[in-house]
Amino acid sequence: MKFIQLIEQLARHVGTHQIPLNPAAKQRRGLIESSALHYELITRIVAAIYTRNRCRRLTDPVERDATFEALAPIRQAVLRAANTDVDAARLLEDLCVSIAMVFEQLDPACSVAPRAPRDPQGTPPVRLHPLRRRNKQ
Repeated sequence: MKFIQLIEQLARHVGTHQIPLNPAAKQRRGLIESSALHYELITRIVAAIYTRNRCRRLTDPVERDATFEALAPIRQAVLRAANTDVDAARLLEDLCVSIAMVFEQLDPACSVAPRAPRDPQGTPPVRLHPLRRRNKQ
């Protein structure tokens, strides 16, 4: 997948109010319009993905692992900040889910979440946290 394709897919998944793209952009700077709801955060994320994947052009390829590695420090900083905006944290979580979905559509073998094994009847097992289970008396 190319860098520009990834960013376009993310804009579709999280919304153009979060990632408004400039269709005339020829380089990373200027790709995100200034009307983005969390402009500083989105431009930081886009720059990190671009840099971590060693892109030099918008049409350079990106990889799933490098993309998540680029997001990790930004996500940690946002989640640990004392004055984090709830919407910014939610945006980051949505971006992580969207990135996983985009790369899984390309290659189902790179699924982030392991598939739950099915029983012979075809129903997946239900796993509850130990505190949510009812004790038999």
